[in-house]
Amino acid sequence: MTHPLDISDRIVMVTGAARGIGRAVAVGLADLGARVVVLTRNAATAEEVAGEITRRRGAGRALAVVADVTDEEQVAAAVARVDAHWGRLDGLINNAGAMVTGRPVLDMDAAEFRSLLETNLVSAFLVTRHAAPLMIRGGGGRIVYMSSKGAVQSLAGASAYGASKAGMNILSNVVHQELADQGIRTVAVAPGLTDTPGMREVAGADHIARVAATYPGGRVGQPEDLVGLCAYLCSDAGTHLSGTFVMMRP
Repeated sequence: MTHPLDISDRIVMVTGAARGIGRAVAVGLADLGARVVVLTRNAATAEEVAGEITRRRGAGRALAVVADVTDEEQVAAAVARVDAHWGRLDGLINNAGAMVTGRPVLDMDAAEFRSLLETNLVSAFLVTRHAAPLMIRGGGGRIVYMSSKGAVQSLAGASAYGASKAGMNILSNVVHQELADQGIRTVAVAPGLTDTPGMREVAGADHIARVAATYPGGRVGQPEDLVGLCAYLCSDAGTHLSGTFVMMRP
């Protein structure tokens, strides 16, 4: 009998899988038995991550797909490639996104605000819109949205970022309400401060070290910390958890 936590041969797409949380989750889910769609906007990086999975788990465990997730035609083509290659999709980790150095509302122009909404929120909508029908055709699936505590805790200088992540939380809940009866389960996850290349570029190593000193064990989150939760949410054990928001750190 298959264990409820078993994700062997589940097909999971991870967007923004080039580095940081996305890369760690893509490789980690493959290590746990999933077949992984490595989606990035750079062909060399997509092949690199897929190659790492192949070296660790063998041939046929990864599919490198290139797409700019803010471009609907590219997203549709990416999902069509998954359909042609594997014929189904069981899980989606909507991880692609961007962080920016805080800028006050009065110093931010409309183009910058719109750009972050496109990168963080519109992209999640587009991938959901095109991936969900493939999931439904196969009997359902799980969608994880990588959100942020900035979605629920206002932070000065993070108007666009906070708005994009708050919108992602609402998107997750609405998708749950609209598609739960077709087998789609959704959860928005706030990882908390995580030591990724992107975080180091935005916040700096000194800030990360200061925050780490206030956390139990003296460490902030690591990208690999998200693997277990994503595996649980993509497994049968996580079926009951849907339409909600999970915050991993205060």
